[in-house]
Amino acid sequence: MEVSKEKLGYLGSLDLLRGLASLAVVYFHFTHGNPDFLSKDNILYITGRYGFLGVDVFFVISGFVIPYAMFRGRYHISNFWKFLAKRFTRIEPPYLVSIAMVLLLNFVSTLSPYYRGTGFSVDFTALALHFGYLNALFDYPWYNDVYWTLAIEFQYYLLIALVFPLLLNKNKMYSYLVIVLFAASGLFIDKHSLIFNYALLFVAGILMFQFRVGYISRQEFGLMLLVTLILIFVRFDKRYLIAALLPYFFIMYLDFSDKVSKFLGDISYSLYLVHIPIGGRMLNLAENFLHTELQRSIVVFVAMLLSVFAAWLFFVFVEKPALNWSKKLVYKK
Repeated sequence: MEVSKEKLGYLGSLDLLRGLASLAVVYFHFTHGNPDFLSKDNILYITGRYGFLGVDVFFVISGFVIPYAMFRGRYHISNFWKFLAKRFTRIEPPYLVSIAMVLLLNFVSTLSPYYRGTGFSVDFTALALHFGYLNALFDYPWYNDVYWTLAIEFQYYLLIALVFPLLLNKNKMYSYLVIVLFAASGLFIDKHSLIFNYALLFVAGILMFQFRVGYISRQEFGLMLLVTLILIFVRFDKRYLIAALLPYFFIMYLDFSDKVSKFLGDISYSLYLVHIPIGGRMLNLAENFLHTELQRSIVVFVAMLLSVFAAWLFFVFVEKPALNWSKKLVYKK
């Protein structure tokens, strides 16, 4: 198989997109997480309603970035376990530390005189299921609402590790078959906890990967992406087209790197993990003291800044070491 070797370096523009997607999710949770915090006609509430699309942007980015990194690393099916080890080393330490942080903060919160929830307790079955991202499959709650997306991502790692060789097979019929079957699953399986529910978003990213490395022509890419976008519109609605098209423009037309984008990209995963236990808890506390719309609107941004700062600390002391450990695991050539 002949593929283009041009422009196969690191895509710095995706740092900014990851950062913006993570901030969008934070904005959504801080404006809609507590239905009584902001009034329905507050401009923050109105604009924040679309922030959830940041999650879907992440799915499209993963659809592209994971096979792109595998291609650059010369992944082979014999590297299946090494690939999973790399992903586990990359995402598990921050994930596990964040679980411990959530439990600790949950306990500390119950000591406050302003706490209005139930007493602190641990459901050890639910906690154990976190280690395999199995909570949704067994209908147990997550200790942090964002963890459900990590379960979807993990399912994608398993799938892409198995089918990656077919996506670049000399006989394109194998690639087409994988794409069609995966996309079709997104039309018939709508279970929230399974990757197939979001298959079309991942497919959009995979098509961008195949075109980026030169496996499919511009005409093939254009036609298949158009069909995928139409199916996304049918399966979801027009809002999800934004989630699919934003990565397209960042991957195909933007190529830049700057300190702000690098910073936002670096902390995006940490921000995703810590914003609810840190910033969300701040908003819950502020609800007891702030009663005007202006005050509550201002504290939303203060909570976002606090979350960014906490994410930076989390990245430096937890995520970055895990990232460096992951880089030491290389595929056998």
